[in-house]
Amino acid sequence: MTTIMGTPVFSVNRKTGLMLRDNTGMSISARLKQARKDAGMTQGELAARSGLKQSTISDLETGKSQGTTYVASLALAMGVSPLWLEAGKGTRNVDLPDPPAALNEGSPFLKNKVPIRVGDEPETVPIRKVKLKLHAGVAGYETEPIADDGGVLHMPLHLIESANLVPHQLLAIPIKGCSMEPMLFEDDLVVINTADRDPRSRELYAVNFNGEACIKQLIHKAGQWYLHSLNPDYGPLSVRSGQCDIVGRVVYQPGRMVTGRL
Repeated sequence: MTTIMGTPVFSVNRKTGLMLRDNTGMSISARLKQARKDAGMTQGELAARSGLKQSTISDLETGKSQGTTYVASLALAMGVSPLWLEAGKGTRNVDLPDPPAALNEGSPFLKNKVPIRVGDEPETVPIRKVKLKLHAGVAGYETEPIADDGGVLHMPLHLIESANLVPHQLLAIPIKGCSMEPMLFEDDLVVINTADRDPRSRELYAVNFNGEACIKQLIHKAGQWYLHSLNPDYGPLSVRSGQCDIVGRVVYQPGRMVTGRL
């Protein structure tokens, strides 16, 4: 993974309001380790929530790597400012949902809290916009952040709550190709729930098919599973015709929920 060498360490600026322990003499490795522990996460949990490998996080915390191009993904997963994490500048915390470990016990969502506000959009939750990096014959995935529009898609909080979704398990990914037209067009964004990988007939899923990321409808017919395209110019594909792995179920398209049988 590409690294940025020589990440600078900044002294405390009294005008930022940071406590001395926040960044005095600290490297990015120390800030990362402190933020991860404060969020109550292991390296493995942070890896799962940020889309990075655990070995990458370990290298950062031990100083083997001096920086990463995925600072924003790590910061979002821990609920801290990317600028603070990378350079020790500015305030540490950001106006995002609390880290998963700090959520109210017994509920995946914040309760009795001030509504989340991102910019001028009230009661929305920022969902990371990423490209999926997949490999043929390998389960799991890596992500590459998409930087446009702040790198997030704003999803209404009430929809997340009504569907019992957990924000850190959601990813916003772009559509490739025209096989799902007229419902989904190329470069449209959809939100997938990476915690929901159980196949249901007629639902939409992000799948790894022979190392390529695609959005397809799963159809179960005559004891077989098929990848179905909504565009009639594309025929169905048996999942047995290649190597197939479910990445997550499609739950949201800007403007509407995408759940239930189509």
